[in-house]
Amino acid sequence: MRTMSKITLVDAAIAGGNAERIPFSIWHHFPPTAVGGKASAQAHIAHYRRYDLDYLKVMNDNPYDMPRAMPSIERAKDWFKLEPLSSSAPGFASALETVNDLCKEVGRETRYVITVFGPMATAMKISKSHAVDHLREDPEAFEKGLDTIANSLVAFSKSAIDAGASGVFFAASGAEPTMLTEEEYRRFVKPHDLTVMTAVQTAPFNILHVHGTDVYLDLFFDYPAGCLNWPSHKSAWPIAKVRKKTDKCLIAGIDERGPIATGKMRATIAEVDEAFHASGRRKFMYGPECAVPPETPPDVISGIRDLIAQM
Repeated sequence: MRTMSKITLVDAAIAGGNAERIPFSIWHHFPPTAVGGKASAQAHIAHYRRYDLDYLKVMNDNPYDMPRAMPSIERAKDWFKLEPLSSSAPGFASALETVNDLCKEVGRETRYVITVFGPMATAMKISKSHAVDHLREDPEAFEKGLDTIANSLVAFSKSAIDAGASGVFFAASGAEPTMLTEEEYRRFVKPHDLTVMTAVQTAPFNILHVHGTDVYLDLFFDYPAGCLNWPSHKSAWPIAKVRKKTDKCLIAGIDERGPIATGKMRATIAEVDEAFHASGRRKFMYGPECAVPPETPPDVISGIRDLIAQM
């Protein structure tokens, strides 16, 4: 029988207190018709209710708005031209409408975090994936652009928290050999990540998501976020190893492209059990290490939810 509210449960997990069970959530991208605004809020609410989630990760596939005269970054020097955005920019406003509606519907019963794609992830999107080339061609221009993006993300993140979000799901991208060297990430990207994370560090529920494979996870242990989500199945950082390196609350245990994606219940149960033994109950929450495919079988998700509720 549940005696803790979902908010109390998540707060206890983050603090390392006595949570009566291990919190669970899962997330996937929604169709283009439910990317922002009220439609996005309704899609999230239906997803949250369907699986009785303990916390909610709010997807944010809204665009980062560019000037009309410069719809994308084409050349390295263009990064100097990027202008800061306020939280009223259309893409941000669409996400904030979702946050407002979620606050009205579920804000009193659960913790929910808004996805914020970090400066490097955003830079890749608005440069047609040429950000790394631009960095190496003109570091000064690129870093000026990242600074502009970071300050825009600060404005949006603060507005989202003011609107009711419990914090941010900060997606850090680029910290892997196929994109940047470890030194490049440390020198050019990390300071701008920290601009955003420091600005929201007092929020009760911030999740740092390190995206990629073979990630340089050592770079992230000092980020001011209470929770860490990373590819434990696709890197040299299994849960047991990370548990020894940080006292952050770990969110992991479900390989989003593993057995759950193809409906293999027994293998998914084994994966969940393995994560429990690697982490223990303290400062741990179940979640995927990236978004699961939208077609993930619902009965498997429900079955795993019920199993975790008994742990």
